[in-house]
Amino acid sequence: MKDERIAKLASNLLNYSCKLQKGQTVIIEASIEAKDLVKELVRQTYEIGGYPFVRLSDGEISREVMKGMTETQAKKACEYTMPLFEGASAYIGISSPANKFESSDVPDGKKQIYSKFYGKPIHMDTRVCKTNWVILNYPNPALAQLAQMPSSAYEDFFFDVCTLDYSKMDQAMQNLKKLMEKTDKVRLVAQDTDLTFSIKGQPAVICSGSCNIPDGEIYTSPIKTSINGKICFNIPSLHKGIIHDNITLEF
Repeated sequence: MKDERIAKLASNLLNYSCKLQKGQTVIIEASIEAKDLVKELVRQTYEIGGYPFVRLSDGEISREVMKGMTETQAKKACEYTMPLFEGASAYIGISSPANKFESSDVPDGKKQIYSKFYGKPIHMDTRVCKTNWVILNYPNPALAQLAQMPSSAYEDFFFDVCTLDYSKMDQAMQNLKKLMEKTDKVRLVAQDTDLTFSIKGQPAVICSGSCNIPDGEIYTSPIKTSINGKICFNIPSLHKGIIHDNITLEF
């Protein structure tokens, strides 16, 4: 039976986040575990009159590729991939890793080569600058385990927050944006944290589903010469198979 939540999510991604139009090309990069969403994205892209280009990945295969990565290999991958990204109007990136630690034994040097000679030119310099793009995770038992939730409950939670009417959220965030843009001093106080800084004159940017799903933040930046105090990050962060924990910064 078709899950209508998947159809609604696909519509959000294509029509709201990517604003895909007839005749435009969308790149869909996804973990193989997210194939149900990918199939729906392909169907709806054709209904719009667009052109889907699908690139599926597998964590174990990606690990093997990364372990042997060289500068030459990364540059060749960039050379072969760049024309696709330069010609695309939209990009959807879907992660659904069966094991978030799959790349934990890949040497940092290999990851840095890949990031510098493929990731940066393809994604940061081209995809981010030249396409309407959105990225998201897709629910699976591994992600439910990290959230310490049953798989079915995590899936329900995921679809509840990812199929919202993000246009309404955008309107609801306007007042906070105005408040932030007229604010000067900010103070953050918590356990092991007491940090002050100024955001005077800095823009506040609403994030309401245009680049990330789920979403709901408004970000700004401090005046870097105004930062004073200490901040402790008390929640572990998982990035590229490595857990970063107990990080404290002092200014």
